[in-house]
Amino acid sequence: MLSFLFVALALSHLSLFVWSWRQPAVGFPSWFLRCLLLALTFDNLVIALGPILVESPSYLLLSTLRFWVHALVLPWLLVFVACVLQGRVKSARVRYWLPPIACLLAAVAVIAGYVFDLASLELVRADYYPRLVASVAQPPFATIAVNLLVVIAGIWLWRTGKWPWLFAGALQIFLLNGVAAGRDWGFCVGNMAELVFVFSLCATLYVLTQSGDTCRLGPVSAAIQ
Repeated sequence: MLSFLFVALALSHLSLFVWSWRQPAVGFPSWFLRCLLLALTFDNLVIALGPILVESPSYLLLSTLRFWVHALVLPWLLVFVACVLQGRVKSARVRYWLPPIACLLAAVAVIAGYVFDLASLELVRADYYPRLVASVAQPPFATIAVNLLVVIAGIWLWRTGKWPWLFAGALQIFLLNGVAAGRDWGFCVGNMAELVFVFSLCATLYVLTQSGDTCRLGPVSAAIQ
């Protein structure tokens, strides 16, 4: 039965991905959101296929790729948030340098994810629900740090833009992952919380785009826009 849950989550992310192509593009934020939605679609599909393919060598490859995609894509959420916040920052200098600083922090998070998670990644079969998980479970420090920064950014957007939903989305995934950590069913809760979170990202970008509060990228615009 759990397989159907992850199929439903994958289809939900894929639906949001299709929806994103019907919205006005605003450079990096739109492209990042599409990459994130595809990554989450892939993540849930791999888990959904666990009961069928867990003994197959191809599933080891898919599961390894799942961990790599998560570690390489998620940190760039900081740049997405920086672009979203730009229009709410009064200082022109801060507004100009906010995305480059976010790029630097994202790169640090990617490196940390590689050093602490990917470099020594070894996958084993999970006891609860057939899938492959890391043999050594340790706190995802880079993910936690990114999540906390998004919570703080959400508070700022709520305070300056009267939009609480980025904060609510980031807070719920932070709290639910914390409560579910170490429990057999924690991955189910975490993936459902991801859908709520990514929906809050889509809604935030949509509202800011519709209001004309476009996202600028300062000195890195030519490189990633």
